[in-house]
Amino acid sequence: MGFIFSFLFFILVIGLVILFAVVGFLRSIFGFGKRKDPLQDQHSQPFEKPADKGKIFNEKEGEYVDYEEVE
Repeated sequence: MGFIFSFLFFILVIGLVILFAVVGFLRSIFGFGKRKDPLQDQHSQPFEKPADKGKIFNEKEGEYVDYEEVE
């Protein structure tokens, strides 16, 4: 009798693990049941292009020139 109860308990635990894995997988695909982050709502466009500031060269830096090999 104890063996049958242990076996059924083991099957129940394995079934719950599989059920939670499937539900977690479906939640990750469809995104249901997730709490919404309030900070995420503040950003209307998360990938805004930063303002073009151009390059800043130091006075000690030179400019690139074409390389020419001399034999």
